[in-house]
Amino acid sequence: MNKYKGKAARWQQRDKKEQRMNKTEFIKVRCTLEEKQRIKSKAENTGRRFSDYCREILLNGEIIAVPKMTDNEREAIAILQHTGRFYGQVSNLIKVKDEDWLHITKNLSLCAKEAFK
Repeated sequence: MNKYKGKAARWQQRDKKEQRMNKTEFIKVRCTLEEKQRIKSKAENTGRRFSDYCREILLNGEIIAVPKMTDNEREAIAILQHTGRFYGQVSNLIKVKDEDWLHITKNLSLCAKEAFK
């Protein structure tokens, strides 16, 4: 048993090598300072690092941007999560035939009214 302790199987080592592909080669592109700033800005807008953005745009020709969430969107998600927890509590209380589910449903309705004003 001890001879295998801490050792990875060959197939596990092979997967790690594939995941760790070292990027050792450089491609130099000449551009103006303004162009570089525009490229960096586009990379930031897509949520990618500069080198990842450049590599993907060169290989695939396009980048699909994932816009950052606004404060309103974050708040909406928090409210939906809170509401989901209420539904889970109500469901569990109904399953065990606990009468507290009436109070929780009242809280749920108040939360829903507040969220959807």
